Amino acid sequence: MNITIRLAKKEDAELLSRLSIDTFRESYAEMNDAGDMELYINEHLRPQDIQSEIDNARNTLLLAMLDEVLVGYVKLSTQTQPAQFKDTSSLQIERIYVLKEYQEQKIGATLMSYCIGYAIKKGFDILWLAVWVHNEKAITFYKRWGFEVFGEQVFQLGNDVQDDLLMKRKC
Repeated sequence: MNITIRLAKKEDAELLSRLSIDTFRESYAEMNDAGDMELYINEHLRPQDIQSEIDNARNTLLLAMLDEVLVGYVKLSTQTQPAQFKDTSSLQIERIYVLKEYQEQKIGATLMSYCIGYAIKKGFDILWLAVWVHNEKAITFYKRWGFEVFGEQVFQLGNDVQDDLLMKRKC
C-alpha cells in the first residue's frame, strides 16, 4: 500500500468532481434531504466548479493516491478567514474527503498530517475548518489532531440551513 499526495492539475477536474460527489453522498445522504443534496452538488461539485477551484491561486487542492488510484483529497484555502483571526495568518481546510471504503487505511491521517506540515512550512499561525455539528466521526477525528471548537457558522445545503462548528489548531 503506497499513499502519495500530489497537487491537483487541470486535467484532474472531472475525476475530482466524481470523487467529491461520491464522498459527499457517502458522508451526508443518509441524514439529509435528497433534493438539498442534489442542489448543493449541482452548485458546488460539478467539474467546472472544481476546475475553478484548481485555477484559483488562493486554493490548494491535494490528491491522495493509493497505488495510483484517487481515494481522497483535501482543499486548502485562504479565501475566507473568521473575524477572530484578523491579526493572524490562517489556512482553512475547506474539504477533506476520503472514499468510505478507504477510510480505515489511514488516508485521512496522511492528508491531515500533510495539511499540518504544509501550514507550518508556509508560515501560517492557525489551521482551521468548519464541520457539521452532526458529523461526530469527523469531529472526533479533528479533536484527535488537536483541533478545538472556537465558534459556529451557518452552512447552506440546498434549501436547508445547517449549523457547523468552527475548529482550529495552532501550527
